[in-house]
Amino acid sequence: MRNTTMMTSPRCKAWRSVAALMAVIGFAEASQAATSAYWRHEEGTGGGVIAAGPGAVLDSSGNGNHMRTFDPAFTSATYSMNVSPLALQSGLPNTLSLDFGPGGDDAGLNDDNYSDAAAVNSQLFTAMTIELAFNMDSIGGYQAIFGKDGKPTGSVVPPFKVLIRGDDFPNAIPNQLFIEWIDGDGDTHFLAGGSTVQAGAWNHIAFVLTDTTASLYSAGENTPYQLLSTITGADFASPSGEVLINSNANYSVGRGMFNNGVGDWANAMIDEVRISDSALAPSEFLFAAVPEPTSLVLGALGAAAFATRRARKV
Repeated sequence: MRNTTMMTSPRCKAWRSVAALMAVIGFAEASQAATSAYWRHEEGTGGGVIAAGPGAVLDSSGNGNHMRTFDPAFTSATYSMNVSPLALQSGLPNTLSLDFGPGGDDAGLNDDNYSDAAAVNSQLFTAMTIELAFNMDSIGGYQAIFGKDGKPTGSVVPPFKVLIRGDDFPNAIPNQLFIEWIDGDGDTHFLAGGSTVQAGAWNHIAFVLTDTTASLYSAGENTPYQLLSTITGADFASPSGEVLINSNANYSVGRGMFNNGVGDWANAMIDEVRISDSALAPSEFLFAAVPEPTSLVLGALGAAAFATRRARKV
């Protein structure tokens, strides 16, 4: 017979509490270890501009991969209190975003941040997840939200770019979300969102890359993360295993590159940019996206059934 007295003793309960706490701490440390860089854009004040000098845009991962802007007098985005209505999975507060484009510093479309000399620039990834939230102030022309600079191959494509296209490629869909990258072997690939991006609404995207699979997910302000496009059964890895081409160029927010030239300036609010060194599952993405209606119904039915059982017991 099991000794129920021992199992429910204060000492046993205390040990179970400690074990549960250690499990939570271990999970948090494992999640943090997978984060290479995380630019939250929380270091400023609403209506203000980015401070001058290196390290002004903080990397909250603890890895020191801070960003800067070239000159706050004309290349700084403006801190905005317009943020996503979705809560962060981490429970952290989200109070500010950065508004890239005309206004704040000057009237030019010339705002950007970049990871000047940061260690993440040369980090090699055998798998990765790139996430961010954005809200377009206007649609028109080619606008890059996030990217990695350079021209490591003969292609005009940089190592990585999150873009709102200014044409209707592919599939005759205008102004759609478009991810392009160069894999570990130096081959160029893309994924497309499949619908026209609308101004004035928050979008939450996640790009997940492994040695054989690339996937693009997106969540809206009141919709769950959905898989928009995917490539499976591919070979994205180099002989040494990296899935993104080996390059030590900067990562940039608010613009991209084309044929090794800075361009594709964004007119958008951008927030919560995170790079992870593993392929995250949708349940691990940054934002607590609204669940599918069917999930809500099932949850309500479960709660009702539980309440009925309790009532019957009483």
